Amino acid sequence: MTPALLADYRLCIFQDKLNESLILDTGDARSLPNGPLCRPLAAPTVVHVLRPMEVENTRKDLPIVMMEQEIMEAVNENSTIIICGETGCGKTTQVPQFLFEAGFGSNLSAHRRGAIGVTQPRRVAVLATARRVAFELGLHLGREVGFQVRHDKRVGDSCSIKFMTDGILLREVQTDILLKRYSVLILDEAHERSVNTDILIGMLSRIIHLRQKIYEDQQRMILSGQSISPENMIFPLKLILMSATLRVEDFVSGRRLFPNPPPVIEIPARQFPVTVHFCKRTEIVDYIGQAYKKVLSIHKRLPPGGILVFVTGQREVEYLCQKLRKASQKLVANTNNANIGNGVTSLSELSSIGDMSMKEINEAFEIQENFTDHQTDGFRSDNDNIQDIDDNDSDVSDVSETDSELEIVDDSRDLEDQMTSKNDGDLVRNFGENGTLASLKAAFEVLAGKTALDSNSKGKEIPSVPEVCSELMNHGLGKNKGGDKGHPVGVLRVLPLYAMLPAAAQLHVFEKVREGERLVIVATNVAETSLTIPGIKYVVDTGREKVKDYNPSNGMERYEVQWISKASAAQRAGRAGRTGPGHCYRLYSSAIFTNILPDFSFAEISKVPVESIVLILKAMGINKVENFPFPTPPEATALVEAEHCLRTLEALDGIGRLTPLGKAMAYYPLSPRHSRMLLTVIQILKKAKNYARANLVVGYAVAVAAALSLSNPFLMQFEGSQTNGNGNSLEQDDRSGSQEGRKMLDKLEKLKKKKLKETAKTSRAKFCNPSSDAMTVAYALQCFELCGSPVEFCDKYALHVKTMEEMSKLRKQLLQLVFSQNLNYGLEQEFLWIGGTLEDVEQAWRVFPSKSPLLLDEEEILAQAICAGWADRVAKRIRGTFRSSDADRKANAVRYQACMVKETVFLHRWSSLANSAPEFLVYSELLHTKRPYMHGATSVKPEWLVNYANFLCTLSNVEDPRPYYNPQTDQVFRWVVPTFGPHLWRLPLHSVPIANSVDRVKVFACALLEGHVLPCLRSVREFMAARPSVILDREAEGERRVGNLVFKLKTRSIDSCAMLREVWKKNPRELHSEILSWFKKSFHDNFGALWSHMHEEIQFEPHERFPKKVKRHEKKMEISL
Repeated sequence: MTPALLADYRLCIFQDKLNESLILDTGDARSLPNGPLCRPLAAPTVVHVLRPMEVENTRKDLPIVMMEQEIMEAVNENSTIIICGETGCGKTTQVPQFLFEAGFGSNLSAHRRGAIGVTQPRRVAVLATARRVAFELGLHLGREVGFQVRHDKRVGDSCSIKFMTDGILLREVQTDILLKRYSVLILDEAHERSVNTDILIGMLSRIIHLRQKIYEDQQRMILSGQSISPENMIFPLKLILMSATLRVEDFVSGRRLFPNPPPVIEIPARQFPVTVHFCKRTEIVDYIGQAYKKVLSIHKRLPPGGILVFVTGQREVEYLCQKLRKASQKLVANTNNANIGNGVTSLSELSSIGDMSMKEINEAFEIQENFTDHQTDGFRSDNDNIQDIDDNDSDVSDVSETDSELEIVDDSRDLEDQMTSKNDGDLVRNFGENGTLASLKAAFEVLAGKTALDSNSKGKEIPSVPEVCSELMNHGLGKNKGGDKGHPVGVLRVLPLYAMLPAAAQLHVFEKVREGERLVIVATNVAETSLTIPGIKYVVDTGREKVKDYNPSNGMERYEVQWISKASAAQRAGRAGRTGPGHCYRLYSSAIFTNILPDFSFAEISKVPVESIVLILKAMGINKVENFPFPTPPEATALVEAEHCLRTLEALDGIGRLTPLGKAMAYYPLSPRHSRMLLTVIQILKKAKNYARANLVVGYAVAVAAALSLSNPFLMQFEGSQTNGNGNSLEQDDRSGSQEGRKMLDKLEKLKKKKLKETAKTSRAKFCNPSSDAMTVAYALQCFELCGSPVEFCDKYALHVKTMEEMSKLRKQLLQLVFSQNLNYGLEQEFLWIGGTLEDVEQAWRVFPSKSPLLLDEEEILAQAICAGWADRVAKRIRGTFRSSDADRKANAVRYQACMVKETVFLHRWSSLANSAPEFLVYSELLHTKRPYMHGATSVKPEWLVNYANFLCTLSNVEDPRPYYNPQTDQVFRWVVPTFGPHLWRLPLHSVPIANSVDRVKVFACALLEGHVLPCLRSVREFMAARPSVILDREAEGERRVGNLVFKLKTRSIDSCAMLREVWKKNPRELHSEILSWFKKSFHDNFGALWSHMHEEIQFEPHERFPKKVKRHEKKMEISL
């Protein structure tokens, strides 16, 4: 047995063992043994590290450093441990260093010589932590400390610590089921419960068991006197799960995942105290407006410090940024125009403060008393309410310095019960102790020189104005800066932060703000854990997040704004206590927090399609996916839908086993639909032999796969954060806040909106491919890669820079995979592209395209491939009247009926197909916003649906037209009437290969006599005793000449030209008498010459026998599978 076959055999054995271990009952699970064979016995290993002094000083302040001994003892004593520590405790950078210093990843210890693997769910975190750890250890990045992400890899031969995304490790499991190159694996951010991390945890829980068992077997072999080479030695694998929250129940509860629950080590948080404020009332609709008011309130009333605002999505981020910039300019203008003195005890100043603020206090008081009748509209921006502070509508609770849990004060008590008692003391004491709204109102009345005290306050001593002012200042309400001197309201430096923001724009949040400015960052939940922003003292938490909800039954997705979890709320609040004591303002009540917010977010696996998961597990040899030890198992219906989808894509056979096509699909880091599309192009082109432009089509196919894998790069709307040539916001450049400046900015903003709209329209017209949205994006991608300046190109054509860069990287990676399949996998030749090299494809791709870079037939090849990948997502145009709602009928979009959806769906007006509106199309995404819109649409022909979605078709045989023989494919076909999908759409007539053997023989016999197989028979049909088509008539089955010919063809299995050629090679006289009987006796003397001519033509290829048909065929390129 060759080494390669031996390796494949061992892999199969390991996969079988893994598959068996996945179906063990809970009662069969056992803990790993603790005898001498369980754990390698070796002398302690120490790797000395010389760190820079600044690093040593920084490490002293990290809470996790104090627990190094406890962590390493747990690692040595257990196969799996869990480390819980909030973001900032140092676990991500320090735990790999603990392991490195203990000898893991070092050749000094045989059982620890495997590398230290660290996974992160995000590429940004991989790169950042790899650089940091290499710097702290004094090692070289790319040598001893390496990293690998989707588009970049820097791993040296002597790599000791490897950082990677969880998807990279998941791919490694597919090629090395035991992960022999690692001695310990760290899965960071396990609390985020990404799909890849969940699969890895389930896989590793069994791989640990397998490696332990193999180690024990090898030790027994050694004890019995056998020898094992060092490269074949297997040592136990250690697993460390690291989480920022205490959400570990799914990992430790029950025995399905780990037979013995792993120990949990909790790291104390490095956190300054954070005061958490809950709103008395919860605004359900206008939470953006509430955030806007709260930011301005903080800016006007509280001491310096950055403000971090959490909202739901990119659109809300840009909207709020725009509002805050305008408000900042107005505040600065008002401050500059006001005549403010410097004396803190000036009665005139205090009176003016009272006059200005009395309206707000009264309004706040009235709003609170009449809250049940108060409603606001969504995204309200009334300027009258800008200064509505309402700070006393909050309950307050403190987060202690040693405890990360938030102590929540329940606000269910009536606020007015806390206001004034009958035995109140003086006003200042009353205000200072209770901080009530009534006291605050009274204080402002005193400042205004009014006597608003009621009869209950008669005879009480009224404090002097300076005393009241002092108390107000002590509560942060008297002065803008909280100091002893007056200070004008400064400028707000408002910056957005969301995932799709270009990297250069994201870095602006780390820049130092100018003197007198306050930093305000409006962010999505990307700022919860991904990065730490310095200088944040105040957090405004709307308590919402936008999530994509997926319905597996119909494939429809919709974005929904939902409440965050308590764990996410704690993460957000913690952002205010990184550099000093801070405040978190939650724009919802403590009752909402306690009763509605879930403890933790749902695992990602419960919110996404799982066909990719099923395909990956099947490729690993795990056939019963339902038995896989998921930390949180997906719904049973989701698994059923996933297997149904994979059967549709022909990745699984009828009994759920992986097909050769499915094996090839699992090789690509794409969803099964995208990989099916890419492989279909290769299949089609390989059948079109020697096609001159094949490499260009392959290049475009890879680009289309990349385009369909990412979001649409065409900007759909004005995004608000417009910049000047220096990359700074235009609003930030106008520091004066003058009236003229504001008017100029408003005018510029309107002009930019108009220009962007015109640019987007021009851009879509330039790149538009009327048959496919994906091909439109692919064309734009080609031009993007060939342009000199990508940023200027995207600005010119209203394209999203970050998306285009990501798409370009993915295209290059996929192209490399196409040409490296035969090196890494033993895939079928059918799925390997051998029509050119990678350089050939790149050269064809990098020719600057004309208006139409692809020919019509080439576009049809790509459209067929897209149809193969999304064969179950078909929609038919609705013409004329159709039952639908009035709102749907008024929609400015073409209506369609989708195959798997009951309600009417719409083609988006921005789609490249909007003008043509084809009869049938397939779509890559169905997203429900105001109504269900199809995205990623591609026009398809009805006959393709029968080829690629046969499972959805019901075929009815028809007698007319009659069956026929196709010399190009050397097959016989019959005509059918297809009915498609649950809506029973009737498709045009379609020809399919004849399955019945007797029918195949009859049609071939008729075609043979008519000269459709051998052309020489056409010229002698007038000498035949009967018409050949009589063979197809049922009543002619009793005729001798018909019965003899059909019987002989059937017994010799002759139903094609190729079979006839093989039979005649063995017996040249076969069928002589049967064919002779079809001719008149007068022709029998000439039959010998005809017979010889038939034997000559049988040797020819189809293009030689029927040259005109072949030329016509090649011209039209009617290629199909």
